[in-house]
Amino acid sequence: MLRVLRGLVSLFGLFLLCFSAYADVHAVAVQGDGINTRIVISADTEINHDEFLNNDSGAALIVDVGNKPWTGAAINFSPRAGIRNLEWIDGQLVFWLDGPMMISRASDLPPYGRRASHRLVIDLVSVSNVRYLRAAKRDTRRLESLRSERRLASADSPRRVEAGGRRYVVVIDPGHGGADPGTSHHGAVERTIVLEAAQKLEAMLAANPLYDVRLTRSDDTFIELEDRVKLARDWEADLFISLHADAAGTPEVHGAGVYTLSAKGQARVDRTARGQNWELPFETGETPDEVASILGDFLKRETQSNSEKFASLLIPELERAGPILRNTHRNENFFVLLAPDVPAVLLEMGFLTNRTDARRLSSAEGQRKAMSAVANAIDVYFEQQAVLMAQN
Repeated sequence: MLRVLRGLVSLFGLFLLCFSAYADVHAVAVQGDGINTRIVISADTEINHDEFLNNDSGAALIVDVGNKPWTGAAINFSPRAGIRNLEWIDGQLVFWLDGPMMISRASDLPPYGRRASHRLVIDLVSVSNVRYLRAAKRDTRRLESLRSERRLASADSPRRVEAGGRRYVVVIDPGHGGADPGTSHHGAVERTIVLEAAQKLEAMLAANPLYDVRLTRSDDTFIELEDRVKLARDWEADLFISLHADAAGTPEVHGAGVYTLSAKGQARVDRTARGQNWELPFETGETPDEVASILGDFLKRETQSNSEKFASLLIPELERAGPILRNTHRNENFFVLLAPDVPAVLLEMGFLTNRTDARRLSSAEGQRKAMSAVANAIDVYFEQQAVLMAQN
């Protein structure tokens, strides 16, 4: 194998991607012919690594390099040696493969001579699809285990403060469902996409013992809007997130948008609460009407303020994960945002009328990136809430 690869060096040029000097991993080289391919990853320090084959969105090799942050410019990769694309995602190098390949050898090489870098050398060889899928299935379990361990480690971080030992109730609302498909374009159906995304977010959050995660629907059934809000209130939700995918009159419109309740919606809260019999804890008849009114106004303002806070934390996370609308934070009179005592946002993950957005949101990796952004924002939001409660 080594002799063959040395011969290929003379036939195929070395392709380098130079990364930011601030990143520990600073270069990737790819060479070969797609039957035998070599990847060389260079770093300033020794690389703590693991490799996973994955088939969620097509054949891929994921090289984990210790969950390091990426601060460099976008990677522009030209297809070469059986690798059609390369991405940096959450401290992992993702090599998208033209066809089924497996690792024949992975070697760590220390600096020597004029080479000041530590290098990880990965040799790939083309294999049958059956053999690849078997290995990918095994590696996917290991990868999910790694991600869960990291989320648990993050949950145990000293900067996290849990108020009174109570778990935070997060309600995820996949929009539409059943007889209501939502919007549908380019082969992508909203009701399916948002359910898949919600289940990914549920799995991410469930790995953290701070959260009690609930879904308003866990299969392809339709839930009335009133019932979605009722479920959140019955579960005493600390945060409600409604997931949707949008449509526009022009295919050029793309990117995620976050909605909180508009002024028109705020004026509608009391009327809707009376119509739905949404009683607040102090509306028991034992509290004087004047005091109950003051407490109700305070609670509604606090709910709206917390909704806005979460939206402000979510937007930068979404921007790191993918495209967002220019006017990202918007206000609307949506029914699912009307609960007077549950902070709530509605997330439009993208536009299915845009072919690129539709492809991104239909893919497991695109959904994972979007929901990872939501999970990160949830973590920060409750960290801040816990600190405020501890101070008070």
